Amino acid sequence: MAAFYQEVYDLQPWYHDFARLGLKTRFDKREMGLGRRLVNAARMLLSLKPRQLLGTRLEKREILSLREVLGERCPPHFTNQLCKERVLIPYLTRCLKGLEEHPTCLDLFCADGYYSCMMADICPGARITGIDLAAMEIKRARTAARLLGFDNIEFIIADAWAFIQEPHRYDLVLCAGGLYHLEEPRRFLELLRPITAHYLVVQSVVTLETEDPNYFVTPAPGAQHGSRFTHAALECWLGETGWEILDQTRNELTGNRLRCDRGSSYFLCRAA
Repeated sequence: MAAFYQEVYDLQPWYHDFARLGLKTRFDKREMGLGRRLVNAARMLLSLKPRQLLGTRLEKREILSLREVLGERCPPHFTNQLCKERVLIPYLTRCLKGLEEHPTCLDLFCADGYYSCMMADICPGARITGIDLAAMEIKRARTAARLLGFDNIEFIIADAWAFIQEPHRYDLVLCAGGLYHLEEPRRFLELLRPITAHYLVVQSVVTLETEDPNYFVTPAPGAQHGSRFTHAALECWLGETGWEILDQTRNELTGNRLRCDRGSSYFLCRAA
């Protein structure tokens, strides 16, 4: 059973449900109450300003606050988490089991640190770094790791573009939920090559409106930032930027309504 902590409750809304790891981060409307939902919405409205990590955008936590106020029965991000982790957790397990006893891991766009904590659970000897530009997300991530007893994770507030151009090197790099927010995703994949010693795991939203490998638009449809592309395009970019694809799959993020936001691609790669 997932443990309840008041400090976790006070850090709502969380992007991931940590119940699998034994931590309660998902609270229904009766537990949250109207007052909490209104406070979250007020914080969201007051914080609307340009972001510099991935261009001008709203952070996930801000969108979640609005969704909570609108009273959605099951927020889409929790539904989508189930779709993603069915693939990502087996991929991460496969990589970590194939590495030496104390692998170094990087979790890009880590948000509340769910997959960093998952890697620490799979491989207690791993040394993990999670980065995100949102200070509140890093606060959540540090709180979750501390309460779960993971002392082998470091969470850093950092710009992803700047961070990957520093002289780091990791056995395993996870890039989940970030590429489609970028205006130059192919270039980002290229920059990951020098810092990755062994494995790269990629997850990204892709459009279902076409299968054209040349399809690429920026900004993303209906947005002022990011981009949208196809599974085939992402596969091509990985090959062109020096990655050997060991496995790939795709599914649908059933929490997303629009076809341009509903596809989800997954790649397990090795440095070629």
